Amino acid sequence: MKKLFLTIALVSCSLSISAQSFSWGPKIGIAVPSIKVSDVQDVNSGAQALSLLEDVNGKVSGHIGVFARISLLGFYIQPELLVSSSKSEVGFNIPTDDFNLESVMGEVKLNKLDIPVLIGKRFLKVLRVNAGPVFTLPLNEDISFKNLTINIEDVKTNYKSATIGAQIGAGLDLTFLTVDVRYELALQSLSEGISIGNAEFAADQRVNQFLIAIGVKF
Repeated sequence: MKKLFLTIALVSCSLSISAQSFSWGPKIGIAVPSIKVSDVQDVNSGAQALSLLEDVNGKVSGHIGVFARISLLGFYIQPELLVSSSKSEVGFNIPTDDFNLESVMGEVKLNKLDIPVLIGKRFLKVLRVNAGPVFTLPLNEDISFKNLTINIEDVKTNYKSATIGAQIGAGLDLTFLTVDVRYELALQSLSEGISIGNAEFAADQRVNQFLIAIGVKF
């Protein structure tokens, strides 16, 4: 699936050969996420395990990368390659050996590669609207814990190798500067489930977010 996503991005870039105009440049931005974790179930028994999950809070994150803009037949195609880093705090209860629950706060850091491929339309020479799919490939993750008094064998988020989302937004071009504001909707769960020691839980984990970015156009 990763090869398919990268191929789509490369094909989009190759359209510049026959395009009416072509521009590219670096961009940097921030994301304000809204994380939703639902349908948490014990994989072995199918029993609801929502009591294990207390709270999930996404933190403002950043991204950096490059974009290309290809004008063609009154529209434009804008593929991007972005490396992003996100953080989220997760509060959950861990079963102890004496069958009690201990409240634990964990921080999950995720680095990923995002590949939006947007189709847009320009208005009044400076305003733009666009929409399209975004392909996400997790790169690596790190999990740390606070106020932990018991030993945890292993905690894994079991992220999928690739997922698909959708972005819609608007932009503004000011000479060589380009500004984008978008909303990203997760169409798939990021992970197959959550593993805590020997216990495995299925979970629907999605990240919807607002994105603000500024770039330099060449």
